[in-house]
Amino acid sequence: MIRVRLRPISTELWQVEDGEAFSALLRRTLRMEQTGDWAKACELRFDCAQQLLDAVGDEPVRLDWNDVGSRATMEILYRSAADNMMVGEVEMAVALWESLLDVDPEDHLEAVVPLAFAYVEIEDYECLESAMFDISPKCAEYQLLTLWAEYRRSGGIDRDALRQLRTRHKLWYEEFTASEHPADEEYVKDCRSERPSPRTEAREFWFVTEPIWSRNEDFIEVLQKA
Repeated sequence: MIRVRLRPISTELWQVEDGEAFSALLRRTLRMEQTGDWAKACELRFDCAQQLLDAVGDEPVRLDWNDVGSRATMEILYRSAADNMMVGEVEMAVALWESLLDVDPEDHLEAVVPLAFAYVEIEDYECLESAMFDISPKCAEYQLLTLWAEYRRSGGIDRDALRQLRTRHKLWYEEFTASEHPADEEYVKDCRSERPSPRTEAREFWFVTEPIWSRNEDFIEVLQKA
């Protein structure tokens, strides 16, 4: 396993040494997923994430997003959080996404969005409130998050958020209440385009949050019936 070492490049920014090795590691784990070796890919990403956090320690460190290797290491950290979310290790996912925001306060990977959904699952509403300040109320994710939080708190539906989702983000509403979410050739092709369609963006986010819904199927059922 490659060892993570950091070097300062200014009074504010740090970079990961031997960055190309981490770019290669990221590509390797993605290939492993495609060939069905997801468990090993997760293990490699988690090892790398742990090493990065050990290298950072308790000092405030901001990584250089414009450096290819540092960016790859941050993406590995993001994906390791998603891996943990997938298997139900929600608190570990939260810790990893929070650590990513510490080293990337500009949040280039938009980690605050899945992090906010995870906060709801562990019922950390104080942290959720802070996270929601960084998510635009105009976006579909905000309305879904509002619906999810209200349902988790009370078992009810926020009617205003539901109306916003149905009217302003109709394709997102249709995606999250659909019985199937095919990752077909058309979807994959659109994902790779410079400007994916709103429907494809909605489906992408479904896959990001699907581990939550597989553990909380009652929420999706309520959305379908509302």
